Amino acid sequence: MFQNIVGKTWKAEGSWGDGSKFYQETYFHYDLDSLIVLAESTGFVDLNQTKLGKRNHGIRQYDAISEEILFWEFDIFGGLTKGSVFQDGKNIIYQYKYGDSKVTDMWEYVNDTTYNFKVGEYKNGNWSQIYLTSQFKQTNNLSVNEIFSIAKENLNGSWSSPAWDGQLNESWSLDKNGHLTQSSRYIENQEILFESQNKMEIVDNELILFSIIKGSNPKIFKATSWTSNSITFENSDYNNPNKVKYHFISPSEFKRTISGIEDNKPSRYTFKFKLE
Repeated sequence: MFQNIVGKTWKAEGSWGDGSKFYQETYFHYDLDSLIVLAESTGFVDLNQTKLGKRNHGIRQYDAISEEILFWEFDIFGGLTKGSVFQDGKNIIYQYKYGDSKVTDMWEYVNDTTYNFKVGEYKNGNWSQIYLTSQFKQTNNLSVNEIFSIAKENLNGSWSSPAWDGQLNESWSLDKNGHLTQSSRYIENQEILFESQNKMEIVDNELILFSIIKGSNPKIFKATSWTSNSITFENSDYNNPNKVKYHFISPSEFKRTISGIEDNKPSRYTFKFKLE
């Protein structure tokens, strides 16, 4: 649901039905190994609507008991708005109680960089009342070339990480075509148990991760979301892994989290690499 908006900043302006101004600039990002989505919003932080600052801190999380995605929005005035969020096609719909009313915020998909935004009373696909109409536009998306450059800056070198009962050693470098290549070995009790070769390159303006574990079929993943310090690659055609996330912590440290379905259960392994 949040894949298109995560790792980006979205800005909207307008006026409420009572004439007061609306301004919101929100940056979305994953946290806790992509288990939650955080929304950090800038808006008016004074009652006279003259001063902009950090206004809201939002959390979206799947609740296993209700089987819903719930959200919480904490604001600078001490308020808390909470409710549920669901998807209708590519639209993102928030619903919550406000006084005696049930209010809906809808992000209506226009294209990958634009959503129409409506706030009002919405039921069975119809608006009975609209309090605000605006439009969220993406403002700071890093290009594929920019995020690939960040990966090159952060991965180039030799790395090691504890893994299971042994150690994972890998080396990243640039080949003559500017692709980022990796060779890796898992060593346990001084014995090499598996070897792999990976490569990142841009194909048709998509950042692609190629992975070949010795003795296994090659796998291909596409970057689906990114920020200035992380890239998430996915391929839903695979069970395990179907997601690979790189998180660049510092020039001498990064994490790689591999997720999928193993023995009919969700699995997740995180490797913490240090520069050698």
